[in-house]
This record gives sequence, C-alpha cells and structure tokens, in this order.
Amino acid sequence: MTDAGSESLDTIGMTEEEMEAYIEELLMEQAREAAAAENRSLEEELDGTVYAAIRSTSSFAIKLVAANNAYLARHLLDMGVLQSGSGIPAGESSLES
Repeated sequence: MTDAGSESLDTIGMTEEEMEAYIEELLMEQAREAAAAENRSLEEELDGTVYAAIRSTSSFAIKLVAANNAYLARHLLDMGVLQSGSGIPAGESSLES
C-alpha cells in the first residue's frame, strides 16, 4: 500500500491495484491453509473452481469499492473538506503537519 502522506490525494482508500494485491495475498493465505488441511499442493488448491469464482467476484467488488471511494472523494472535495491534489484536508497548510 502507498503512504498517503507521500503523494497527492487522488482517491480515498486503497487504489484498485492495491486492493487486488491485498485480496491476492488473502487468497494465497487461505489457499495455503486449505491445501495443508487437505494434503494437497497449493497449485492444486488454486486450480479449483472455488478460487476462480472468488477472484471473479472480488474483481467486481473492487470496482464497486473504487467507484464508491471516488464518489466519496468528489463529495468531500465539493464540500470543501479536502483540497484537490494536495493530500491535505481543507483549512490546513503543509506547514502545520
């Protein structure tokens, strides 16, 4: 994940790429545990239809969360709570940090 203080504010929360990487980490962890419990290889576990379905579903969920994050960011910008591109809430200067 990126350090929110080190770059301009483009979105609220994780980017789509960060969410995809995080879900992949969670899936790998779950698959390792399931494979060990069933005495199968990790590859055999990941080749199953369950993980294909999870990846497909999570892809849609990530797009929904990213769209919602963009909506929230736009709403906060419109309300003046955030300043566009600064990564700093409205009313604060970078010197106050």
